[in-house]
Amino acid sequence: MIKKISILGSTGSIGIQTLSVIEKNKQRFKVYSLSAGRNIDLLLSQISKFRPKTVSLSKESDTVLLKSNPLLRNIRILSGDKGLAAIGKEKESDILVSATSGVNSLTPTVEFLKMGKRVCIASKEIFLLFGDRITKIAEKYNGEILPIDSEHSGLFQLIQSEPTQNIRRVFLTASGGPFYGKSIKELKNVTPKQALKHPTWSMGEKISIDSATMMNKAIEIIEASIIFKIPHEKIFPILNKKSHIHAIVEYIDGNIAFSGSQNNMEIPIAYSLNFPARLNMPEYNLSQIKNIELAKIDEKKHKAFSLARRALNLGGSMPAVMNAANSIAVENFLKKKIKFTEILNVVDKVMLRHKVIKKFNLKKIIEINEIASKEAYNVISEL
Repeated sequence: MIKKISILGSTGSIGIQTLSVIEKNKQRFKVYSLSAGRNIDLLLSQISKFRPKTVSLSKESDTVLLKSNPLLRNIRILSGDKGLAAIGKEKESDILVSATSGVNSLTPTVEFLKMGKRVCIASKEIFLLFGDRITKIAEKYNGEILPIDSEHSGLFQLIQSEPTQNIRRVFLTASGGPFYGKSIKELKNVTPKQALKHPTWSMGEKISIDSATMMNKAIEIIEASIIFKIPHEKIFPILNKKSHIHAIVEYIDGNIAFSGSQNNMEIPIAYSLNFPARLNMPEYNLSQIKNIELAKIDEKKHKAFSLARRALNLGGSMPAVMNAANSIAVENFLKKKIKFTEILNVVDKVMLRHKVIKKFNLKKIIEINEIASKEAYNVISEL
């Protein structure tokens, strides 16, 4: 049976690569819904090729162009949070790919899980905002959460049949980004262009900057702890500059398992869409790997890790506050309003000003996210 796929963030990096997987496997998948931001030209191209039933744009004003096109008259065209929520409630869709940045993907993800369906998640905000509540919703309604990140996909494959008590340690690999080993002094005058130049992966702007500050890897520790119910004290970053290896698990009996692949996000995307069966993907030429070098990362030299572990230890609303502050700080660095070295200082100050809220619902955590974002702007204005 052909599976119908809905994609949140179809014009982003993960969305584009998801559509590539679908196009290569037309006998297995078809597009049901697409949502996008402001890249209307690319979205129109996707609509023409995949003919979705529903399309949602972030701005209502942008729907005018689509609604006036006679070739799109049989497509349901929506906008804003209501449009995303509608996609999350589509009973005809089999799988939701949640690949947008920001908080907008949270509501449709929750709605889709409540229908007992599969969500393939690339959006880190979902776990940072809603924590283990999202996994509890999946369990309650028999929904499935499949991670798309290469590290979490690799970890999923290594431990899905293992009791957590059999796991001694987990390592998530990091390329180190473009500045690994550089001193604070050397990073003081880094430009956005330099920070966006990732050595091994082609990614969006936000995640590229997070990789440069190591916040991306720190956030992945939070995600792994939530998704796999592993205490964060057992999860560590480890350097693998070529990104051949994605995750490593050490079991209590001394055995060590590695998961790796080509630097191609279509591999974890395809795995998440077709699990438990595997799709036939291009063969990896192992002769290209001259050696696999792993090195310990000193977390004390990278502030992102202490911030993430503090957020996990405090729990409640703190991971969401950390994420909101980081998003605003990265945005302002890209606009050249703050220095690269100030990004994590902004996050730290916002976290210090926040009083943790332990109990919250979906509406409340979105409100907390907005308050934290405003506080980040306040901190930036004080620099």
